[in-house]
Amino acid sequence: MPLPRAWYLEEAHFARELRMLQQRWLMVGHSSDLKLPGAYLCTQVAGRRIVVVRTAKLELAAFYDGCLHRRTALFDEGCGRKLELSVTCPYHGLRFDLDGVVDGSMAAAFNLEAGSRLPPVRVAERWGFLFVAPIDALDFDAAVGPVPPWFERAELAMLRRGRAQTYEVKANWKLCVQNFQESHHFRWVHPALEQLSPARESTSVSLGGQFLGGTMELAQGVETVASNGQREGRPFLAAASDRRTVFDALLFPCWMTSLQPDYLLSYRIEPRSAGQTRICAEIYFHGAAFHKSFSPTAVYDFWDRTNAEDRRIVELQQLGLAGAPFEPGPYVSSEDGVVAFDALLESALSEVA
Repeated sequence: MPLPRAWYLEEAHFARELRMLQQRWLMVGHSSDLKLPGAYLCTQVAGRRIVVVRTAKLELAAFYDGCLHRRTALFDEGCGRKLELSVTCPYHGLRFDLDGVVDGSMAAAFNLEAGSRLPPVRVAERWGFLFVAPIDALDFDAAVGPVPPWFERAELAMLRRGRAQTYEVKANWKLCVQNFQESHHFRWVHPALEQLSPARESTSVSLGGQFLGGTMELAQGVETVASNGQREGRPFLAAASDRRTVFDALLFPCWMTSLQPDYLLSYRIEPRSAGQTRICAEIYFHGAAFHKSFSPTAVYDFWDRTNAEDRRIVELQQLGLAGAPFEPGPYVSSEDGVVAFDALLESALSEVA
């Protein structure tokens, strides 16, 4: 049966979900944003400000953003670079190095012990993407479990971002993920997508662990999912055996990916409240695609329209859940990917007080 209606509406339950999210590995960005020493990204992760930086030793470090003195935010949200290889609190001038350690010459003046540091966060890099988790979390690989085999076969080390967009959705975050987890709605919501990768050709893939997978076969004569259905000379990302298939993968709970023959879609879900979600949508191509004749317009136009269709339908779901005083109906067999997500969610919530 579907999740209780109240789970999409009540802020008290949303607070419980935030506590669950705060215990897990979550994707926060791409390592290409942190190539140089002093480069950083700062973002909201399950209601908390987390910073990932490239240190003076070219290592990655991550910590919660808030000065040890009065908890003032030290970093601007988004990406940037600290050329001085340190960060100074804008309120009272307390300085930290890029490992988050307080300047020893200033500690005593702020009644801090030498060596005090911003609370650290675990950070891992896989496939060029950056993930964070609490310091007491399991190692990334142990926590995540089996990885989609198409990840291992694809040239993900060659990814270069073509475009990034951030938009707000007036719906619960779970509706966004559940929508991704099934293609039953294509015929009514995405007629153009249905023509390129028909829902009847979709399957779910059992991976175990924290990844959920699915596939969709491309229609005859279609080279890739784009407004014109053509690859237009862009180099392949997918392995030779995978170039007639779209491979979707959700890393529970909040990172959705779709490997197309020649590009990768990445959606980072940021739950903001019971009825508000922020989505960071990015499109990556093979680095060799970026030459004078590179033309991604048909890809961008297609996903602008498709993302807007998804946004509209989940917002309508949220309106219905809020306005109709009865529980959702039972799932059908083609929604097995949604059932799998719900099962992971219920298991994760059972570990949260």
